[in-house]
Amino acid sequence: MESKRWDIVIFDYGRVLSHAPSLAEREELAALAGVSEPPFFQVYSDTRDEYDCGRHDYRQHWRRFADAAGVSISHEQLARIMEFETRMWLRVNPEALALAREIKATGTRTAILSNMPPDLLCELRKSFDWLDEFEVKIWSCEHGVIKPDPAIYRICLDALGCEPHRTLFFDDRPNNVEGARKVGMDGQVFESVEQARAIVRAVLNASVGA
Repeated sequence: MESKRWDIVIFDYGRVLSHAPSLAEREELAALAGVSEPPFFQVYSDTRDEYDCGRHDYRQHWRRFADAAGVSISHEQLARIMEFETRMWLRVNPEALALAREIKATGTRTAILSNMPPDLLCELRKSFDWLDEFEVKIWSCEHGVIKPDPAIYRICLDALGCEPHRTLFFDDRPNNVEGARKVGMDGQVFESVEQARAIVRAVLNASVGA
């Protein structure tokens, strides 16, 4: 087997350690916001940068979304949207978490690097003790910068004290993976736990997932 080339495996949170929102969930959230799906989720994703940087709160975020979508969102709608949105993103992917634990059991360090707004981060910390199993956790809202800006990858690398070429990074978004590659990390687009496990097993340890 090829010698180990990674010291650390870094995971995104949304749609990697958590389940991707289903079509039914996207459609329900779109309906709550008064927008069809599509284009709801694309507009939702495209208007999150200030929110994920921690410069906007959820009210400002959804006001920005409403302006972009050409709709009006009432206070009552917003309360229902926030409740549903939080539940949607708190559905942990147990198989992905199991993979992270398998990797850690081989002696390889693990970390999280995620674009994350402050409101959701608060709920994550209240809900998931397992976050502490990851040595380093970099959340965009606490640093004022989001992927794929090179700065956030360097913040993560500095916190880990690791050279970029010694890290493997999984993210579901190709542009975030490309951002990681530009700073020298081994970035891989996360497609499924099975695909990620195969990548890891090829290098780290044949016992991962065995």
